[in-house]
Amino acid sequence: MALSEEVRQPAPFVGRSRWDAIVVGCGIMGASVSYNLAKRGLKVLDIERFGVNNENGSSHGKTRIIRLAYYEDPRYVPLLRKAYDIWREVELKTMKKLLLMTGGLMVGPQDGPLVKGVLRSAGTHGLSCELLSAKEAEGRFEAFSLPEEFHAVYEKNAGVLFAEDCVRAYVGLGSEAGCEFRFSEEVRSWRRGAESIEVETPLGRHLTSRLILCAGAWNRDLLGGSIPLNCERQVPLWFPSGGMERFTASRMPIFIMEDAPGSYYYGVPEVGHGVKVARTHGGEISDPDRIRREVTEEDVAPVSDFVSRRLRGLSSQPMASTTCLYTNTPDFNFVIGEHPDDSRVTILSACSGHGFKFASVLGEIAARTVTGDKQDCDISFLSPRRFGSKSA
Repeated sequence: MALSEEVRQPAPFVGRSRWDAIVVGCGIMGASVSYNLAKRGLKVLDIERFGVNNENGSSHGKTRIIRLAYYEDPRYVPLLRKAYDIWREVELKTMKKLLLMTGGLMVGPQDGPLVKGVLRSAGTHGLSCELLSAKEAEGRFEAFSLPEEFHAVYEKNAGVLFAEDCVRAYVGLGSEAGCEFRFSEEVRSWRRGAESIEVETPLGRHLTSRLILCAGAWNRDLLGGSIPLNCERQVPLWFPSGGMERFTASRMPIFIMEDAPGSYYYGVPEVGHGVKVARTHGGEISDPDRIRREVTEEDVAPVSDFVSRRLRGLSSQPMASTTCLYTNTPDFNFVIGEHPDDSRVTILSACSGHGFKFASVLGEIAARTVTGDKQDCDISFLSPRRFGSKSA
């Protein structure tokens, strides 16, 4: 069934309303959980302070990487296996191309955290990966110029998600399932009562039995400090491929490279927007409402230097840029589960810069948390309770 490109904005609301569940935020996480709740028959309201695919948060920027041999922690792999399946289901339901398989190349010192971590996950879960020398990797993928002491792990089960199309797909599915989306409406506060939770916006007060916080960097304030979060500014850049075949998705895999100890870069091949390259982490920590949005030479220089050294023949002058936000936890793992002080409140956010690919499965998991259904994935290591309980 084809979906319309536009999601109609409801008429302005003034007064009070009651809902089974209110979702705060409509980035990819909020859109996914809104659909998953609505398809279960709940009366759902999603409140988003900006618009669909706005450039203020963490879900824009055209593309995201998806990969299976997860270097960060082998415990993510079962979640990813299910995430891949659900992304394919969403493609079928919406008749939209959301996922493009390109393969993935993880590059760095053989004893570094990236290569070792990928091999650890592959070994733990029986994933098919190839360990290549720098020379072998260059011979197979001519886009790369690598130091001879580096090694690369190639996995075929990696690729690209078309991020903004993914958000639109979930919003469309959610609307068809009966979810009401309210854009350009900011949640000012929420309060817990004995019978319900009250959510206040400039247009009125909404009552709900369940509240799901998916506001990304704005979750910090909504949680009142009960979860330790910080907001980190990031700057993805796009570089013109000059029509060279080596940078196309059929010839160049997505990549992550440990270029120096603690210094990581990632890239996405040419899929219609230029070659996307960025540093990961190391950005300014700031309030999400005060993020420096202008992109300066100081932002561009290290990425351009990386491009000139590591991507053979690619122009080092970017054609486009944007800013986005990482919402980081102290251990850089996600937060998903019940609020430590109130089981009626579910937290789904703070993905520390590597969460988009999981949105398909995390929306399902969050919906199960809300409805009390049995989980079929282990998420205990992502629980908000690992940080202790601090009443908001």
